[in-house]
Amino acid sequence: MVYLHLILASALVFHLTGCHQNQPAEVVYRNGVIYTVDNENSEHQALAVSNGIIIATTTDDAIEAHIGPNTKVIDLSGKFVMPGIHDMHMHPVNGGIKGKFECAFADTLGAREITETIADCIASAKPGEWILGGQWGPQLLLGETENLLEILDSISPKNPVFLMDWAIHAAWVNTLALKEIGINPDTPDPIGGVIMKRSDGRLNGILLDNAAYQARHKVPYYSAAQIADAIEFSLDKMLAHGITSYKDALTTPRNLSGYQTLRARGDHRIKIKTSLAWKSAWSESHKNEVHQIENFTTHQRQNLDTAYAKIMLDGIPPTYTAALLEPYLPSSEFGSNHYGKLMHEPEILADDLTNLDRLGLTVKIHATGDRAVRIALDAIEQARKRNGDSSLRHEISHAELIHPEDLPRFASLNVAAEMCPILWYPSPAVDAMFIAMGHRAKRMWPVRSLVESGALVFYGSDWPSVVPDTNPWPGIEAMVTRKDPYDRFKGTYWPEEAVDLATAIRIFTINGAIAGKQAAETGSLEVGKAADFIILDRNPFKIPVTEIGDIEVLFTYIDGAELWAKN
Repeated sequence: MVYLHLILASALVFHLTGCHQNQPAEVVYRNGVIYTVDNENSEHQALAVSNGIIIATTTDDAIEAHIGPNTKVIDLSGKFVMPGIHDMHMHPVNGGIKGKFECAFADTLGAREITETIADCIASAKPGEWILGGQWGPQLLLGETENLLEILDSISPKNPVFLMDWAIHAAWVNTLALKEIGINPDTPDPIGGVIMKRSDGRLNGILLDNAAYQARHKVPYYSAAQIADAIEFSLDKMLAHGITSYKDALTTPRNLSGYQTLRARGDHRIKIKTSLAWKSAWSESHKNEVHQIENFTTHQRQNLDTAYAKIMLDGIPPTYTAALLEPYLPSSEFGSNHYGKLMHEPEILADDLTNLDRLGLTVKIHATGDRAVRIALDAIEQARKRNGDSSLRHEISHAELIHPEDLPRFASLNVAAEMCPILWYPSPAVDAMFIAMGHRAKRMWPVRSLVESGALVFYGSDWPSVVPDTNPWPGIEAMVTRKDPYDRFKGTYWPEEAVDLATAIRIFTINGAIAGKQAAETGSLEVGKAADFIILDRNPFKIPVTEIGDIEVLFTYIDGAELWAKN
């Protein structure tokens, strides 16, 4: 059978190269640097496209064979061309809602500055109307937390306020919001969540993980049309940054309705994957999730692949909710023997993953702590034993802290490691990690070790959770330097885990396509694949590494169509 596949693959390559050998193209791009991201990372001068498919990558001289009387010829003037970016962890509904409908502010602001920023939103609202917004940064919880509730109450005595944090793992609310949500000092913590309190036992207005997510359901949400508007808002931003494919990392039933509305409008621009929510506190009900999962094939639309699921296993280290193998450093809020929070028991996770694997869904497991990562790997191993090898490459999302013994398990179990680059350099978030975990924070995000182990490593920005926008280039720079690409914070963060630029580009392109089960159609510029490519304002290999984050996309093409051009 293996030999048959090889024969068929060889025949396909011959067909794709042979049949296009002298075929006139619809469009020819010449006099450029065509960086293909094929197996050899080969470079060419010219590219030919017909019917949205690449029919040739070659020299300027050889491309003449593809220029006919009706061929449009574009002179690249030496510009750099590469495959489009695959961002396999985003939250475009959240990003669009934040950009279009909510009271937004920078995650660098302190508590008082945030209240000053949202004052206009509160002043223009009717009494009783909810004030929604975000995203406050980790430094809010590093300062004085005793009076956070009073700070919000002082500026909004007549309107409930619900403000999400930078990582979408915590909410800051006022007294009116707590009353509307139904939380009081006696309310027990939900599984996988924390209702934070002051030293005297009173509420301080901070809700962590599942406590925040469950509370969000008591807050008015948006219609399918508004969700579709939010996604369109996000798509425009993605195209401007060269993103040609993405995965919505947590798609609830109501957000899926927004995608369906978007497709019904005829917007099929970007190739989208959706990780359907499973046992997530973000969902309205588990019953709706079950229906969504069991009927995932019926939700498929043009350029909308719904064969993915998402499980939240733990929280994040700065809020002491990532599940660790060793306890956090002592803190006033969590004591001296705190190991974080699991949102699912290991046995239940293994059962759920086995069932989802059997249904044909690729599962993305959110796991940031080393205990959560190990449990996620164990669950995938159990699914392999029970179901046999389904060939589905399940994913561990973020994979921040990995015990050294677990590093080789990614490759051996065919598990993909998703990396979020905004956290690979000194920042307040990293500072918060050190405060919470001490020396263990020094081995967060072992990108190079994973690559060298043979694991598939791919990119997920987590926008709008932890990055300011959809631009991938600061993340690529940070992956190569382990320094702050915005030059706000000095120093490096575990530089031994840096990778070279060619490896980083593969992580952001073809590796994402592999994770998205579409590497046969996109992710590299090869004959027979879709013409999904971007044209840059400079060659990233010809500039200082500290300028990579400044790269701009001049044009974005998907299936050969120009979908964005810089004015």
